[in-house]
Amino acid sequence: MKRSPDDLYAAERLLQAFVLNGDYNDAINFGATLERDHPGVGMFSHHILDALFALGKTEADFDWSEPPSIVRLDRGVTDDCYAFLRPKRKPRTLFDFHTELWLHHYVAFSDDELLHYLQRDERFVVNGDSPVNAEISAARKRKKAEQ
Repeated sequence: MKRSPDDLYAAERLLQAFVLNGDYNDAINFGATLERDHPGVGMFSHHILDALFALGKTEADFDWSEPPSIVRLDRGVTDDCYAFLRPKRKPRTLFDFHTELWLHHYVAFSDDELLHYLQRDERFVVNGDSPVNAEISAARKRKKAEQ
């Protein structure tokens, strides 16, 4: 940062280092400057959110220039997953959901939590028990003659 103060990627790496080292207040303070100077830049807001959540706070505890989009695990998430999968024939991975549905959003749940949530929803067929190898597809409705 000292050598390249205008390098946003260096700033993002420093912000990430604060979070990874558990220096959450430093991350929030440094992130506040970055977020104020570059509102809506996801790479900053995501690390700020990581620090806030690690401290037991919420997004409401930060004065955002532009509030980030946060996706929480609820019925809306599974509805989006189902709408994404339904027209597809080939099973998809959790990575596909992240890149197709939530690429620019802060996802406030783990892949394990999402996988277990989908396993309990009868609209999905989940093959695999690990977020790394699970393949998910939409359950096909059975024809009336089969019922």
